[in-house]
Amino acid sequence: MIEPVRKAPDPISLELLQAINDWQRGGSPSQKQRRGEHLKAAAAGLDPKFRTCGLCLFRQITLTKGSLWDLLAENRLSETISAWTTDPAVAKEFKGGVPPQGQGYQGVIFMLPPGAGSVIVNLGVLFADGDFQEAVERYRQDIDGFSAGIGRYGASQSEAVIELDRLDVAQVYAYGGFSSSRIEIATAMLGHPPSAPELALFNERARRAGAKFGPYWIGEESVRRVMRHMLPHIERLRAIKRFQDAAKKAKAASP
Repeated sequence: MIEPVRKAPDPISLELLQAINDWQRGGSPSQKQRRGEHLKAAAAGLDPKFRTCGLCLFRQITLTKGSLWDLLAENRLSETISAWTTDPAVAKEFKGGVPPQGQGYQGVIFMLPPGAGSVIVNLGVLFADGDFQEAVERYRQDIDGFSAGIGRYGASQSEAVIELDRLDVAQVYAYGGFSSSRIEIATAMLGHPPSAPELALFNERARRAGAKFGPYWIGEESVRRVMRHMLPHIERLRAIKRFQDAAKKAKAASP
């Protein structure tokens, strides 16, 4: 009896496309966790060339005060399955760029060297593959929420989905910051509030110099300089926190 020839399963299946689409749609932290695990399982059978990345990867994160303390003082920020990009410009503009000023948030961009973390799928490479593009066209009508996922983002974010358990200070690529306003800077330079002609001259000279105002990203060299200045303060605050934690523990243990 001749055994029928069994066709190998299609690596670019509807299940994989749906998992990618759901991932790109985003969602709450719990949705992100579920969708990340689903994508990890669905992408497990992909060719290894779609599960590697030979470039540096970047990720923008908005940190609360507590998370910023974990990063700076404890040198450990918990991480999980997350989206990274090979294009630092994409990371800088993610979700509108630098988080709003005065709301207790700190924008941070991390950088991973090639080979760091576990690559679940390199979407930038996958989306450029002809077979993948054909599969998207073949299944697009069957993908739930296509216009909010693959149909909206596609390869525009140069994305790779990475799994790792932690980030640390050494991986910080940029911090979000804000400059003073044009008028504030002009006033400091002139010693008085600028007149309309003075402000026009200031603006023209700033344009020629390529100066930017408002939100901006502090680059790698400035990040290292900021960290050197912050270390003594972090050590002092860490000692205070240890004392406070010990006092709370003693109080809780007392009858």
